[in-house]
Amino acid sequence: MINIYDTANQMEQDLRKTSQYQELKTAYEALKADETAFRCFNEIHSLQEELQKKQMSGQKPTEDDFKKLQDLGKEADGYETLQTLMQKEQALSMMMDELSKIIFRPIQELYKD
Repeated sequence: MINIYDTANQMEQDLRKTSQYQELKTAYEALKADETAFRCFNEIHSLQEELQKKQMSGQKPTEDDFKKLQDLGKEADGYETLQTLMQKEQALSMMMDELSKIIFRPIQELYKD
């Protein structure tokens, strides 16, 4: 019998070797070296987490919350290192979506009938 966890662990190791992951890692290191862009990145990340927690607890984010996020997004547009990171995140996300489709194919086929 196959141990699917061994396959998953191998996949994790292989993911680290992909160009998409390596480029994201490089972009993140460059972002960390740019103090103002990294501060903006952290503020966006914190605000997104805060909004997600609000939504999960049944609270509605306020207009002020959305304005803050929009303002931070505009600020982020001015940082090349942050833009590069987002492009690399998107490339990795596309690959992960493709992998997810492959992994879930047997389940989709099962329910297709």
